[in-house]
Amino acid sequence: MTLPALLREAKRQDVDPTIAQVPYGGGVEEQYLKDFFELPGAPDPHRPYRAIWSNDTPWQTRKFTGGGLQRQRGQRAGRGEVLVQRKPAQTGLSGDIWGLTPTAGADLLAETNKPVRLINLALWTGRDVDTSTIDAAILNAAGISPSADDIDKLDAWFKHEFRPDRGDLVGTIFWDDIPAEYRTVAFAADPVSDETYQQLGVLPPAPTVTDDLSTVIGALESQVAAKGFQLPPGLVGRVLAAWLRGDLVVLVGQPGTGKTLFASLLGGAMEQEFDLDAPLMIPVRADFDEAELIGYERLDGTVHLQDFAREILLDDVPLEARVVIFEEFNLASVETYLSAVLVATQQRERIVRLPNGEVASLPIDTFVIATCNSFRDEPETRTRVSSPTKRRSTTITMPNILGDRYENDPETAVAGVVKTLIDNERDHVEARESAGHASQFDSLRLTALRSVSDFGDFSAEAQHALVSVSNAVLETSSGRSWFTLGILRDVVMALVMSERDAQAELTAVGNAVADKIVHQLRGAHSDAQPLLAASAALPNAEEIGRLIDQTMSGPSDELLPLL
Repeated sequence: MTLPALLREAKRQDVDPTIAQVPYGGGVEEQYLKDFFELPGAPDPHRPYRAIWSNDTPWQTRKFTGGGLQRQRGQRAGRGEVLVQRKPAQTGLSGDIWGLTPTAGADLLAETNKPVRLINLALWTGRDVDTSTIDAAILNAAGISPSADDIDKLDAWFKHEFRPDRGDLVGTIFWDDIPAEYRTVAFAADPVSDETYQQLGVLPPAPTVTDDLSTVIGALESQVAAKGFQLPPGLVGRVLAAWLRGDLVVLVGQPGTGKTLFASLLGGAMEQEFDLDAPLMIPVRADFDEAELIGYERLDGTVHLQDFAREILLDDVPLEARVVIFEEFNLASVETYLSAVLVATQQRERIVRLPNGEVASLPIDTFVIATCNSFRDEPETRTRVSSPTKRRSTTITMPNILGDRYENDPETAVAGVVKTLIDNERDHVEARESAGHASQFDSLRLTALRSVSDFGDFSAEAQHALVSVSNAVLETSSGRSWFTLGILRDVVMALVMSERDAQAELTAVGNAVADKIVHQLRGAHSDAQPLLAASAALPNAEEIGRLIDQTMSGPSDELLPLL
């Protein structure tokens, strides 16, 4: 490493280093490394230099020149062998100057007994040289014809750039022959390929996204909307912009606003659009910790790595994007299980240490999207999220589409989405059936789902009842926050699964009010009164009234949860 770098610098200054010394040091060696040994896609960003001379340490750190090489230079110069070093106190210059002893080649050969062929150095340092463009003057000076073999032209180029024929180097530590077998392989017409660099250990390049951001957002929105999701305007763009600037995305909202569904659909759209691996879904539990996210050491000393470590941290194509979905993000303390990842997102090196002490790196395009419910709404089951975590996150509140629809058009807010809800459910079950994954009871589901297709297929009495009880909730401000499309979907599915006659459908609506809607009630006593009035004509009105009375049985004006 040092010998060619010193020769190159001496040639640049037009000095014979065995006669005079030149300003030289770690900075020159570092530039030499960057020019010829820093390969694109090094597996470890801390070790970017491909040390082709070493099998034990094939990649060297950025500190290589200031560490190992500097020590070796100092030791040899101190013994008066190979290198000559003169300090500023001797020369009056600002830095050290370096040269070679006249017997540097013989000394190195005696020490290492590892001569190096000049053509090997030429093939490596000149791997990107187009031999057809080498200056004719260089070839003429070497006695090489323009029609000579490419390898001879490259040999002439190298000797012109490095001037290795100094002192006793050639014939000792440098051999100046070209083995016959080297001439049996023709030079390629194109530069060194990615495949060749991968044979040397670099990472495979990631596919390039050629579209602009607005086009990418539009394509993802189309895929998500095609699955029947009521997509709030701008949501996909907000998520993608957050990911690109390095944030985690946290979706907050009432149950039923579609947080998990959106995260899954967006992850699936990313998979299809960019040919990625399937999103990694990680359900969080109340006792979730780092051992369950990354892994742990067993009692026998072996290490068990979890999916996140195996598929993300140790991914063999870490330059490609991956989508990771944390479901119910704040059921456990986020910092208990995600602290190592959060720290890595703020580091240039993005290091995460595994249980066995191995160091892994969090890939740049690890796109995390998390769903959670507010600690304020559910203090009994949710944990607070700390300020440092929020600093590393983009928190997006999922809007209640149904509540927004009601505020814009109360008359059609409910009736206008029933068809979409039924179609989505039918498509989902039919997709399972066509893929050969129909469950044991899917035939019952499909029979019911194929008996209706729109709001008008229900009896007039059921239509009126569904709209009345839904609007009774949506007319209150608290109801517009919690009565979501998810809850309406459950009520509509109760209707779908009933017999197709007015009395059965009314009974289904009444049961849905008692079994589903009343248990979601929140707010003041006055927020329950409209629902009580709208349920008066339902077959189980007495049951509904009794349940609502229980929600109002507390000492204050606040409605009590029944569970």
